Amino acid sequence: MKRNGLIVKIISFVILVPSFITAVYIMANHLGLQDSLDFGAGAYYYADMPNFWKWTDGGAYTSPVSMWVLILLFLLWGALMYKLWIWIDSRADK
Repeated sequence: MKRNGLIVKIISFVILVPSFITAVYIMANHLGLQDSLDFGAGAYYYADMPNFWKWTDGGAYTSPVSMWVLILLFLLWGALMYKLWIWIDSRADK
């Protein structure tokens, strides 16, 4: 079981370090930012952009399923994945 823990730590490190370096590179080079939309640290969040509502009101994307149903399914999926994560974590401790 200790070997599995070491493998997980190595894989996590191999994923974490390049991700961190990439994030710093993106921020340092202002990639993905629009100069006209300067919100400081919040500039990386789409919800801070003016008129963001127009992309979520159903005009940009039409579906036979209501937007509220899609949001509910998204939240349920998140809850399911959280429960799965807890279950996997509890099995790893044995």
